[in-house]
Amino acid sequence: MNGRTSESEFLSLPESMRPTELVDGELVMAPSPSFWHQEVLSRLVMALRAWASTRPEPVTVVQAPMDVRFAADRILQPDAMVFLAALERDVASPIRRIPELCIEVLSSNRAYDRVTKRFMYAEAGVAEYWLVDPAGIIERRSGPGLARREEIEQRRTSELLPGFELDVGELLER
Repeated sequence: MNGRTSESEFLSLPESMRPTELVDGELVMAPSPSFWHQEVLSRLVMALRAWASTRPEPVTVVQAPMDVRFAADRILQPDAMVFLAALERDVASPIRRIPELCIEVLSSNRAYDRVTKRFMYAEAGVAEYWLVDPAGIIERRSGPGLARREEIEQRRTSELLPGFELDVGELLER
């Protein structure tokens, strides 16, 4: 494909496990994540799913690769996301519901996660955005424009996820 890629062209690409996103008509492809990135992501998703299983109301925790349509020509794959509702088993891809929480485990292209994705998530109405630095910190973004910033080094809690608590040191322990 040359030039701008339409949403229909993007959606007609063959299914792939390779991280591929559509950002305002541009294909963004990343190399496969590192082992440690995937290990941290897996631990985090397991903790979120354990919490979700205790909730009286339905909660859905999803792990990449999973396409989510955040706006026209913006189909992204957050590393993990939480929907404060049930998603049907046969929900079509891309998911057209905006997650309440998006999570990225930082890797080599930190500016893309810290700036570009944060602005796109904010524009779409994501309530919280977590950036997990495998070196030992979780940055929580919330509020209008996801502009409020908080660094967590010990215990991760969230008003968005009542009763959820995560030991950051344990999550990132090698």
